[in-house]
Amino acid sequence: MFNIPNKKIFSLLFIFLLPVCFFCGNKTETQNWQPLFNGKDLSNWKHYLAKPDKSFNVPGLKRDSSGAYIQPIGYMSSDPLNVFSVAELEGEPVIRISGQVIGNLFTDREYKNYHLQLKFKWGHIKWDRMRGRPRDGGILYHYRRTASGFSYRHEFQIHEGDVGSYWARHTIIDIPAVWTSGIPASILQAKPFLIHLVPTLKDTMLIHKAGAPLYSFQGKDEWQICIASPMNEKPAGQWNLLELICYENNAVHIVNGKVCLTVLNARVKADDSEIPIDRGTIQLQSEGAEIYFKDIFIRDIVDVPLKYDKYFQAGQL
Repeated sequence: MFNIPNKKIFSLLFIFLLPVCFFCGNKTETQNWQPLFNGKDLSNWKHYLAKPDKSFNVPGLKRDSSGAYIQPIGYMSSDPLNVFSVAELEGEPVIRISGQVIGNLFTDREYKNYHLQLKFKWGHIKWDRMRGRPRDGGILYHYRRTASGFSYRHEFQIHEGDVGSYWARHTIIDIPAVWTSGIPASILQAKPFLIHLVPTLKDTMLIHKAGAPLYSFQGKDEWQICIASPMNEKPAGQWNLLELICYENNAVHIVNGKVCLTVLNARVKADDSEIPIDRGTIQLQSEGAEIYFKDIFIRDIVDVPLKYDKYFQAGQL
């Protein structure tokens, strides 16, 4: 038998057990961060663009007798108005979304059980449809389309003065929330422009509150909205760090390090069955205002990160 001094035994045990303890305390990571933007081009992204305003010139796109376009730009391989592009800003490569046409820039594959982080900041351009109202954008996640053509998704709202809120239709979800009449000024400013399309923009709305009783959205066709809280957006002109943690059919929205919304037990009725909303593409929206994105990274997770575990606990229903 070897005679090893006690101090040496302790040192050896510490060396061998350290990786085990580290794993136990960081159970989420299965790999390093992977970039979703390579800094050079949009080769791992696709895009969709709706009908442009008739004042814009898109050669080959059909118009009616008044000059209005009667078909969307759609999934054309080209982007005739350069809505989505790679630019250089402050010496760094960024994704620039001009906002000129409503549309989405989306990943070329689906993701499940992941931690996404990216930075965004507002540009200076607002197109005519956004005059007099806050800038708008968004991250759509778990976007899917069924065999019958029915589509669904969640939205991590990027709305000036209201970043992190939840918008969706058709989803069945639980959110810890309370009713409030203290509507953020940005929502009140946008309301006159949207009320004909979004009747759920009322004088009293739901606002996220960690630990509050769960409120259930029942999958209605109208817009289902929950206001983020706490608000933690930086002033226009500064970069904001957004994080999205999705595990199974639950998610948390994080703005500049603060959790501001929790989505639990997400599912949808589609094709005569109820299915969990737990995977899909990630999409960056073009909604009438110039916006920049950079440092877009994602990593797989095998469990909820310990730091955020409490936000998912109510999801174990």
